Formats: sequence, C-alpha cells, structure tokens
Amino acid sequence: MKKQIAVLLAAAVVLFAGCAKPQTAWITDFETAKTAAQKSKKDLLIAFTGSDWNDPSKELIANVFNADFFKRASKNYVLCNIDIVQDEKLMEAAVLQKNYALATKYGVQALPFVTIFTAEGDLYAAAATDETAKTSEGFFKFLDSFKDARKKMFDLKKAVKSSKGVERAKNIDTFLEAVKPAQRENYELMMREIPTLDADGKAGLKGKYELQIAYLDAIKLYQDGKLTEAGDCFVKLAEGTSLNPAQLQEAWYMGAYMYAMSGKVENSKVIEWLEKAIAADPENQGAAQIKATIEQIKTNPPAKAQ
Repeated sequence: MKKQIAVLLAAAVVLFAGCAKPQTAWITDFETAKTAAQKSKKDLLIAFTGSDWNDPSKELIANVFNADFFKRASKNYVLCNIDIVQDEKLMEAAVLQKNYALATKYGVQALPFVTIFTAEGDLYAAAATDETAKTSEGFFKFLDSFKDARKKMFDLKKAVKSSKGVERAKNIDTFLEAVKPAQRENYELMMREIPTLDADGKAGLKGKYELQIAYLDAIKLYQDGKLTEAGDCFVKLAEGTSLNPAQLQEAWYMGAYMYAMSGKVENSKVIEWLEKAIAADPENQGAAQIKATIEQIKTNPPAKAQ
C-alpha cells in the first residue's frame, strides 16, 4: 500500500507541477522529478540524505525540511529526496540500488549533499551542506551561494544556442569544459557536432572531439564485449590526419590496449601499434610508460591470440 501511495503522489506532482500550488512532499524518484522540472520550467533540487543513520541528515530533516521549507523552496525548485538508508527493511532493494547509483554518479562523499539542475537538466551545483545550513535561513543562503554558477550555466548554454559554424563549436567546447564530469555523457550530441563544425580544424577542436567520440563509441562496444571493434575506433582515428601528436599517441595506445585485451591480436601487432604511439609524440611523458609496457609484453607475453 505504501508503495502505491508513493507512486500516486509522484504522478500527482508531475501532473500538477505547472499549477501555483506549492509542493508539499518530496519526490523520491529522480526521473519523475526531472520530468516535473522540465514541465514546470523550475530548477531541480536533489537532497541526498541518510535518514536512518546520518546525524547531520537527521538534523536537517528535523529542523529545515518542514512545511514552510516546501512552501518557500517549491516556488523555484522541484524538490527531490534521494535517501541512502542503511536499514534495508525501510526501502525496496531496487530503489536503494538506484539511489546508491545516483549518489555515485554525482560524487556524493558526505551527507547531506545537494545537487541542483536547470530545468533543461544542466547541473550547476553539487556540494555537501556545511555548518551554516543547519537552519532554514542558513539552508536558503547555502542555495543562494550557487546563483553565480547558475547564471554562468545559462549564459554558456545561451551562447551555444545563438551561434553557428565554428563559433558554435567554440561555444560548445566552452560549455562542455564547464560541465561537471558526471554530466558530460549527457551532451553526446553536442560533442558529435564539433568535428563537422570545425571541419578544417582551424579552431583546434576537431581532433579533440574526434578522440572523445572514439571513447564514447569504444565504451559502448566494450560493454557489449566487442573489444576488437572498440580498438578499431581508435586505430581508424589514428590512421587519419586530424590529431595533434599527443592525441595521436593516445589513440594508438588505446587501440593497442583494446586489441590486447581482446586476446585476438598477436603480440607483435600490439607492440607495433605501441611503437607508433611512441613515435607520434616521443617527448611526451607518456612515451616512457609505453616503452615500459612494450618491455613487459616482451618479458611476460599474454596468452596467444585465439
């Protein structure tokens, strides 16, 4: 029954997110909260807590997260609580696993922890609460401390939307450099634009993003167990002409690494590609490590290719 009530409550928040009534309870599902933020055009505030074991979380729940908080905060935010409980009887295993995954994704190392997104899903704040946030006024001052980061994110996104060609490529790059590492995977479509926008490489971005795209493609193939295909992503790129010496070295090395991991390529071929990696940028500090890798393969060769 409790699960049904929670589901109905979450649905109600989404359905009526656009109306003037304040939110009166937490949404406890990230995807539901994200949808509500998009529909209401409000920022999404996620409070990570440990309600049954973490004393600072208990204090925040008791002193700050009350009816007045919901009335005031829901004017500007859709409010989501991701609770990391220790007593597994308090939460379904699947929900707890999902909550742990979110905490890992957003780098939660101490509780309570807050992340804030724009309505479009751009993360601009991720931080543990401090001593000053133990009261209602202190907590709202804590939220206000991220106003400049929010403005920066909006300005960068606006610049991307309003530009074309090479200028758009530069603006996308600036935006992506400002994005939290946990969020970069959400901007794959933007990344894939840049090699076309900077087709002649004059902005110095084509190779950088071709390499990042190779990683995106290789990771998907790796997860499917297709290691040689993952290696191909880097080797094909290395055989082109758009990379600078350091990028070329990285591409050859990653291609060799994936092929070696597959167990389907002879050691001599792996060594050949590693030597190409060294030749690409011999003065790079990574070259010495690659040389050591070659010696290790020669001394302790892996099993023969299947």
